[in-house]
Amino acid sequence: MDNQLVSEAYSLSPSLVENIAIEVARIVTQRLNAKDILKLFQIVFLDVEEAAELLRVKPKTISTWISQGKIPVRYAGGRPVFLLSELLHWTLPEDDTHSSHRLSIANSCKIATNRLATNRERRNPDVG
Repeated sequence: MDNQLVSEAYSLSPSLVENIAIEVARIVTQRLNAKDILKLFQIVFLDVEEAAELLRVKPKTISTWISQGKIPVRYAGGRPVFLLSELLHWTLPEDDTHSSHRLSIANSCKIATNRLATNRERRNPDVG
């Protein structure tokens, strides 16, 4: 089969994609509780452009922060990627006075707790 025919066969109209997304969202909300959603949230990866959009800075700023070791980054295929949960945590101030108002389920999530502890150990290797 010709590559063009294959791509035409698999091209979906935006309205069809939107209807599929709505149906998937309906199914997910019926089957997942808040704890499950939080676990899924922990594994959302962003590229440089998406991280820049989230943080409302230019991609060049993200690259500068990476080279300076200021932002939590991982690499996949030689390209920098960011865990959404780590970026959100990174944006919080160290003396977060609003932590008592955060989702309580995040405090009981072992994935988040383990990652935060690991990140703190990496930032402060002499502590402890």
